[in-house]
Parts: sequence; structure tokens; C-alpha cells
Amino acid sequence: MHSERDEIVNREREFHNLRFSQEEDPRGSLDKWYRTIRHGAERQDEEIKRLSKNADVLEYGCSDGGWSLHSLHLLDLCRSLTGIDISEVAVNKANERASTLGSTNATFLAMNAEAMSFEDNKFDLVYGRGIIHHLDLDRCFSEVVRVLKPNGVASFFEPMGHNPLLNAYRRRTPLIRTADEHPLLTSDFALARRYFSNVQVEYFGLCSVGSALMPRSISETVYTVGKAVDSVVLTLPFVKRFAWHALLTLRVGLEIHG
Repeated sequence: MHSERDEIVNREREFHNLRFSQEEDPRGSLDKWYRTIRHGAERQDEEIKRLSKNADVLEYGCSDGGWSLHSLHLLDLCRSLTGIDISEVAVNKANERASTLGSTNATFLAMNAEAMSFEDNKFDLVYGRGIIHHLDLDRCFSEVVRVLKPNGVASFFEPMGHNPLLNAYRRRTPLIRTADEHPLLTSDFALARRYFSNVQVEYFGLCSVGSALMPRSISETVYTVGKAVDSVVLTLPFVKRFAWHALLTLRVGLEIHG
């Protein structure tokens, strides 16, 4: 007998299997919007590459492997690269990419991120992008802590759920997102502090997002100005929750807060 959570996991699997079976990503129309927070993605890229040196790393929600294998070139940095995804279609594509590269230290597996089959204390680094807002965060954080080595680090770049304009857009575009996803709230960061000894959050995408609406001739200027403004306003306690994305850096110490 399937639980409600099993049904949610199955819906996520079906959505992403369909997504990765299509020749064109149905979310490709969002690229111009994601460019407005690329400085946040680049910040995470730098963090991952720094932490991956000679490390055992896990990509949590690996998609088709393109980010780790081609964008980050982690095979040149890490000791071992493991990726998991709920979508078997995505995992097959990731393994094909790794095989094409002649990789001997990369493995991609179809697996439920809320109930991983890895042994405890396996990875130095766990990272993902746009993944944990699809998950039960209690189960997610518990599993990430379990598989991280002492003093391990997790890095996640995730959408936030406080901005009313962004939420209105989400309601108008249900077909390009899963029914059960839940952009993060500040209360989720409090939950993270129950599992991790140190939780750092950086915010990206408030004023910079407006550059997506500008003509190409001025969009880059508007982006640069918006990014500069955000670097100030997104440090303000009440304002920062309205950012589009947050970069979470979660550290495991020898003692975990419970």
C-alpha cells in the first residue's frame, strides 16, 4: 500500500522522465530569467569546484549529468563523482555522457534522494541545484547529514517562496513545474539548523530579475545595476526573503545540532 509520500515521489519521477524524454526542455523558455541570477549560480560553481578537489562528491539530483561533467569539469578535480536522480531517463543520459568521456570515477544512479542506499559518512561534498524544494526537507536533511563525512559540506541553490510576484507567475505556469514542489521559506533555514552545525545563506535575484524584461540593448546594463543594488538590499533582514534564489552552504561538524 503506497503512502502519500510514495505517490508524490512517483509523480516527480513521471514528470522528470517525461521532461528528459523530450528533444527540447520544456523549461527552455525560462533561460532569459535564469540569466538574471547567473551570478548566484556562478558563486555556487566556484564553491563546488573549490570543495571538490580530491574529494568524494555526490550530485544530489544530477539531471543528465551535463552540469558536473561538462560545465564544472569535476572529473578533473574530484576523487570520485556520484550522481543520483529520481528520473531513470536522466540517469541513463548521464551515464552515456560519462562513458563518452571515458570516465572511470563517475557513477550515476536512479535513486530516491529522501532514502539513499549509500553507507554513512561516504561523501565530502553533496551539492544540487533546484532539487531540495522538491523534497520532504526533514528526510532530505537527515539523509544528507547521514552520508556526509565529519566536517563535510552541502551546497544547494534553490528558489525562494516569499515573493508574491514570483508566486503569481508560478500559479500561472503549472505545466512547467511539478505539482508538489515548494520553494523555500525562511522557516526551512531554521529546520536546516537542526541538522547542520553551520548554515550560511546568500540571496540572489530581486532587482536584477527586471533585466529580463528589458530590450537586449540595455538588458546587460540593467542586470549589472540590479545586481549591485541587490548586493546591498538583499542583506536587509526583512527584504532578503523576497529574493528569487538562495545559496545554502551547510556544514557538518563533529556535533550536529538536534
